Amino acid sequence: MRRIFDETLRDLARLRSDITVEGVVVDIDDEEVNQQTAASAPRVSTELLASVDFVPIISLVEGDALVGNEIARMVGQLPKLVIRQNIIAALPEVGK
Repeated sequence: MRRIFDETLRDLARLRSDITVEGVVVDIDDEEVNQQTAASAPRVSTELLASVDFVPIISLVEGDALVGNEIARMVGQLPKLVIRQNIIAALPEVGK
């Protein structure tokens, strides 16, 4: 899943140079511990982390992962093509 995610981000950067597409992979167990103990800065909002009820999950957030708005969500092990299609469909139309 990680490889598909990374490849997709690289492809999107080439396809949509008019927007910035960034990604982060979060281990929810480590993130929960970090947020409880302040071991390191949180990578995603507490609300987003609390909404994860199935793994793997891809959450598309407009803006910063700590304060942005979720615009799409993909749940479960999905084929590469489906992931790419869903991400492209959720991207803003700016500059197209």
